[in-house]
Amino acid sequence: MNPDSARIAMLYQDPHPAHAGFADNIGADLVDFRGYAPEWIGDGVPADLVNGTRSPEYDVYLVEGSRPLYAALVNRVLKGSRLVYLCADHGLYSLGRSDFEGSSGFKSVIGQFGTPAIRAVGHRYIDGVVAVSEFAAEFTRPVVSDQTPIEVAHPFVQPEIHDELTGVSPAVDANVAVTVGRPSRYKGVDLLVEAWPKVRERHPEAELHVVGGGHPESYSDTEGVFVRGYIEDLSDVFEPASVYVQPSRMDTFPVSVLEAMSAGLPPIVTDTTGTRSEARKIDPSLVVSPNPSSLAQGVSTYFDRVVEERRRLSERARERGSLFDADSRKAAFAEAFRHVLKEL
Repeated sequence: MNPDSARIAMLYQDPHPAHAGFADNIGADLVDFRGYAPEWIGDGVPADLVNGTRSPEYDVYLVEGSRPLYAALVNRVLKGSRLVYLCADHGLYSLGRSDFEGSSGFKSVIGQFGTPAIRAVGHRYIDGVVAVSEFAAEFTRPVVSDQTPIEVAHPFVQPEIHDELTGVSPAVDANVAVTVGRPSRYKGVDLLVEAWPKVRERHPEAELHVVGGGHPESYSDTEGVFVRGYIEDLSDVFEPASVYVQPSRMDTFPVSVLEAMSAGLPPIVTDTTGTRSEARKIDPSLVVSPNPSSLAQGVSTYFDRVVEERRRLSERARERGSLFDADSRKAAFAEAFRHVLKEL
């Protein structure tokens, strides 16, 4: 397919700012997949399928998220629009797992037991994939055909935030860790809180700052854990800390890690997090397993480091974080998307 003449839309529900930037850079229209089904159907999977039958026709749909994917698959079958999946969430990673959690009982059952059917559909009707990390590409590959092109394009830090964070001077000598994110189970903050007593055994003064709205206040019952809630200015989040922790059970490529790196904070991430690729390039010891014991060991080992070592890691983190500016990442996405379309 000729990328220069294709009519493209990004089918979305609540687009991530970086993904909206990707769409804008390739000249794609933003199309909310909802609103085409009659109200009496409700807002579940049946509505998603009906929305797919009534959504406007384009040559290519770039699809963000699992619910828009259902709609796009119906459109692909009935109308023939090509489907390029922007793999940026953890739905496909969880397929077939006993702990699969959908947004409804129906989706949970299908996700846990309907894996062969889902893969059969993906093999036939997902024409291409742009994954936000090598990790995401790995778990997407079994869901699509061996001939389906998959490219990787990382997201970026919003320009105003990127510029602000480059001026942050973290407290490299402090035994303070910070994590930022929503209170979703897959983010694994509960694992990090559970790990903190072990960290305090080696570093009794160690603090963990949990940032983001909605986290349980009970986390603060653990000695050294402070629930700070939503904080608008990330500089205030990162300056008191010497290390960032992403304890996710699974995460495709969390931008919060990029933000921390931009501020000079080395990130400790789990090996089920897409940004493991970046953490390893700073220091392999920064990648740990997604469990309390491994998280405690990773944080404690970092706090064991002398200030000179921490400062070197901080400089490497900031250098790595500088690569995730909007212009370069949008250009890289456009190139990846063009490669996929040329294969269709």
